[in-house]
Amino acid sequence: MDVRRTRIAVASGFFLQGLVFAAIVTQAPRIKDRFDIGDGGLTGILVLVAAVSGVGSVLAGIIAERRSSAVAFRIALLTIGLGALVVGLAPTAPALVAAFMVYGLGVGAVDAGMNMQGVRVQEAYGRSIMASFHGMWSVGGILGALYAAGVAEVGVPFPLSLVLVAAVTGTVAIVSGRHFIDARERDPGLSAAGLQLPWRPVLVFGLVVLVFYAADTGILTWSSVYLEDALDASTSVAPLAYGAYQGGALVSRFGGDLLVRRIGAAAVVAIGTSTGIVGLGVVVTSPAPAVAIIGFFVVGLGLAILAPLSFAALAAAVPPAARDVAIARMNIANYLGAIAGGGLIGAAASADHLRWAFVIPLVTVPVVLLVARSFRAGDAASV
Repeated sequence: MDVRRTRIAVASGFFLQGLVFAAIVTQAPRIKDRFDIGDGGLTGILVLVAAVSGVGSVLAGIIAERRSSAVAFRIALLTIGLGALVVGLAPTAPALVAAFMVYGLGVGAVDAGMNMQGVRVQEAYGRSIMASFHGMWSVGGILGALYAAGVAEVGVPFPLSLVLVAAVTGTVAIVSGRHFIDARERDPGLSAAGLQLPWRPVLVFGLVVLVFYAADTGILTWSSVYLEDALDASTSVAPLAYGAYQGGALVSRFGGDLLVRRIGAAAVVAIGTSTGIVGLGVVVTSPAPAVAIIGFFVVGLGLAILAPLSFAALAAAVPPAARDVAIARMNIANYLGAIAGGGLIGAAASADHLRWAFVIPLVTVPVVLLVARSFRAGDAASV
């Protein structure tokens, strides 16, 4: 096995997930106009995607156990490509809902499959590299958003824009899929019954994943609205909040592995969480848009490292035969967090308390500090 080529192949899967997600979600205004649906309808579709994604994650675990995580990851990548295609070509609103369900299944399966493969590549390297994989997701997301903005600017029809995304996704998935790690560590009946699964690490690290994605989704959905409505930012300045957050996330994820190797995952999690809390405090108390933008950068700098280190720590804390199923189960916390974060912050925002809306992640994120020591389980495999 060419470990370097495998690393590039798996990284391309993370990149595709971010690219496709951003290429679809950032075109929400075009979707609303095309199908004449309101904010409530679009929110309902996105919540449905999150719910269906949980099913996709479980299915990926079953496929990984019965075949391999490489097979699960390849199928999942092809599914999000298909999802992008059918979302773009959907002729009616009901067809659009069905298309998003296909996409949601793929999203959940890719999230599980890419982390299954990521921890295997990290094991092969013998040092921490998981954060850089998640960094590639962020790069894909940024480029996907730029792509969506570009095709809208030059007038590329919405269906064609997603057909192109689907073509790229399918091509890259087929080429890179040949280099995934096709290891099989089967534990018959584990994914079906789940009785032998070590649930304690799944729940501990799943709690961290849930808290992170609740904050992440809230920032994705409401940061621009917060700047525009609560801090009177212009429409051109407001999107910089999420851009700053993603900029901080990029620094965190591409620099995080080196920090883990030097001081250990538990220390990085504690420092990252504390940094994120400071950033959220700045966001909540900011008197002006510029201060809030700095705060969102600090939040991304601190919190973005939590997800990759959670998957790496879980992989180190469970037996190899249970690893893929454990990752698939824990990945469900991603979508529970997304639903909770978007819903709770959205409820506060809709009640005209936008500043107080971000108090919700400010008081929930410190929970991570209570379990930071549990990340020492992954330190031996991260140096």
